[in-house]
Amino acid sequence: MKRRTLIPVITLVLTLSGCATAPKQTAPPQANPAELVAKAEKAVSRGQLDNALSHYLQALEQKPGDPDILMEIGEIQTQLGHTEYALKAFTDVLEQQPDNVEALTSLGLHKLNMGENMQAQIYLNKAADLDQLRILTLSAQVVVGENSPLQPLDASSPLRCYNALGILKDLGGEYADAREYYRLVLSRAPSAANVLTNIGYSYYLDGNLRQAEIYLRQAVQKQPDFKRAWNNLGLVYARMKHYKRALVALKQVMPEADALNDLGYFAMLEGRYGDAQELFWKAIDASPTYFAKAQDNLEKLQELQGKATAGANHYRPVNLLLEAEYKAKISAEPISSTSKK
Repeated sequence: MKRRTLIPVITLVLTLSGCATAPKQTAPPQANPAELVAKAEKAVSRGQLDNALSHYLQALEQKPGDPDILMEIGEIQTQLGHTEYALKAFTDVLEQQPDNVEALTSLGLHKLNMGENMQAQIYLNKAADLDQLRILTLSAQVVVGENSPLQPLDASSPLRCYNALGILKDLGGEYADAREYYRLVLSRAPSAANVLTNIGYSYYLDGNLRQAEIYLRQAVQKQPDFKRAWNNLGLVYARMKHYKRALVALKQVMPEADALNDLGYFAMLEGRYGDAQELFWKAIDASPTYFAKAQDNLEKLQELQGKATAGANHYRPVNLLLEAEYKAKISAEPISSTSKK
């Protein structure tokens, strides 16, 4: 009987011994923050924003409150359209670094996009003041009063901040001051089509159509696919009564029938009833689908022609370029292809 039980006992002992000597399964080492940030940066370069965000969030878990990581998270959340999370990230940065110029700028841009212009002004002014003080300190200059001229920008200046301040000045009707900000940005980024468009639109608002045309033509030359520049250029030509040029510009961003109908509507609001009628009929000829829409506009035109139109030549931007749309779009656009500042 003893011999019969010997083999199973030995087998059991060997089995247990084997279990004891087998290598233990260990979890793979967790990537450190620097490695995670490197992975995130690579994902951003490939346009994989969700993947990049995941890496940055993991890095933040290991380095809670890190301002640099929070800034990157905020910028990605901005690009993904997650405004609430972006605002939280930038606000967290300012809790630790109240004078962080980039966080102030990013918050100011969000507030501008949200239509909270007073809050935007506060953040952006502080960012610009800090930048101007830094520049003065580097050049060993002395600040003289609050109305001291703005210093030329350098490679560290937040270009988006100065561009947005120009927008706010335009929205407040302070066109000359707005263009001062735009020129500062252009001195650092002369090929920035969005800033060239902004200064052109500023001249348009100020009634200087010739200067508006010059800058807008530069914008479309620098970036031929920039729709807002073509829209604005069409608006300038329409204001100049150069309808053929306006049509060429607007056809870059919309079908011919749409362009003709919009030009006709613009001419009608300007009190140019003969031009409006001709443009509406051309819109009908260009597309049968525009028959009803253009006919409605023709009826409105006939009503206006039968009434006294005091102040018909007083101009204002129309549906070709809504001011709110202008404000929102340009603040979100990058200044140059080489810098996000």
